[in-house]
Amino acid sequence: MVNVEKNISYGLRLAIIYSIIWFVDLLDASLLNIALPEVSQYFHIDPTNAEWALIGFLLAMIIGMLMSNPASTNFGSRRIFLIAAWAYVISSLACGLSQHFSELVIFRVIQGFAGGLMIPLGMQLLMSAMPQSKWVKTSSWMNVFTLLAPALGPTLAGYIVTYLDWRWLFFIKLPLSIFCAILAHLWVKYAAPQKTKKFDWFGFLFASISLCLFLLVVSEIGKPHFSKGMLITLFILAILFGMAFFWQQKRFENPLVPLTIFRSKLFAWGNVIQSAANMIFLGATFLIALYLQWGVGFEIVDVGWMMAAISVGIISVMPITAKFYNRIGPLPYMIVGLLLMAGSMFSLIFITKQTPPIVIALIIFCEGAGSAGLQTTNFASIFSEVPQKLRGTGSSLYTLFKQISASLGIALSTMALTVTMKFNGISTLTTSSPKELFYSPLILLGTIPLLALLCCFFIDNKRALQYTKPQDHLETEFEEGIE
Repeated sequence: MVNVEKNISYGLRLAIIYSIIWFVDLLDASLLNIALPEVSQYFHIDPTNAEWALIGFLLAMIIGMLMSNPASTNFGSRRIFLIAAWAYVISSLACGLSQHFSELVIFRVIQGFAGGLMIPLGMQLLMSAMPQSKWVKTSSWMNVFTLLAPALGPTLAGYIVTYLDWRWLFFIKLPLSIFCAILAHLWVKYAAPQKTKKFDWFGFLFASISLCLFLLVVSEIGKPHFSKGMLITLFILAILFGMAFFWQQKRFENPLVPLTIFRSKLFAWGNVIQSAANMIFLGATFLIALYLQWGVGFEIVDVGWMMAAISVGIISVMPITAKFYNRIGPLPYMIVGLLLMAGSMFSLIFITKQTPPIVIALIIFCEGAGSAGLQTTNFASIFSEVPQKLRGTGSSLYTLFKQISASLGIALSTMALTVTMKFNGISTLTTSSPKELFYSPLILLGTIPLLALLCCFFIDNKRALQYTKPQDHLETEFEEGIE
């Protein structure tokens, strides 16, 4: 009992650190997007070229996530975590002090790589320390904090750009980043490096190129950097390198990603559902604010407080998930969450300027509540039967899927909006733009959760419930199946 209490205490400290990491990362993703016009104007560059500050960060984060597990295994988790934490702090400061755009891109790449190392490593440390029966309750309260970032980011960025300077987008995160690094120095325990077999360099290379090309294509859809032919070529190359990666994983003795982890249906299908939910949540957070301001015609102040309802939805559902998960399992939360998210997207089509703001806020509330309930409980289900020795790999894959799905959600929303604008002969959005322009992306985001409902048929709710209490024989059964 004493050891269990010690693990819970240590796990709670790690949960605080991990929450700060995720919050800062999500805030970072939502802040700079808004300020790209000001950044391009300051450095006297084309606005489309300013996006390389976002793309460089994203691609470097993907590489960092792939390196996180092998780096921590070979050099020690505490050492890698502290190096990454302080590298993030220093690169954030350097971003704000950049005098040339090339400097900003370089420091953003360092920042992205450091964040990519920390996020899956923090999750791995947390799951190793916290008893499995406490995962849902812990992740519930973590999400109260972390999921506020994408909801607050656009509004905060608007105020910073209007009343301060774009450099404060980086400076404002420094106190939290430094606090996180100090807590990591005080709380993260030493873990001795482990001797491992030969590193899968070809697998790492193939995965990095495939994922970076895929995300580059997703990020550039509907933008002027690349022609359609070039994007198709890059997409084909991404597929070919992905195929080479899977071939390499099957033949290499010590693969970068043991593909046997996907034999767990809770892990495999749970990640599909989680990615769909994350795609909708980030895409909706991005799109709804634009829709209410440019499509419906609300003032930015009114949009800000209506968007805040998504945070209220997140917070309100957390006590419910923590209390009933061990009784009913993840599946009811998944089904209700996906239906709420789909219903919210479709309902927004029918609002007008005369719709009471409280009604719109209620719709946005349902979006936040559905997403939070689903993602919190599904997280525990995804890792419930993954054995300890594969949780490092599982953490890296989980965070990779979340990062890719977030980018895909925003990219698909942007693409659907851009295509609709071109079809209607509209080049830029204004307050007089017809709200019908937003119907296509809203319908697209509403359809995704309905498709994800099909994946719920593959979720074994009874099996997920079995893991809510310590039952070592279940983990042994799964380990025997993957060896």
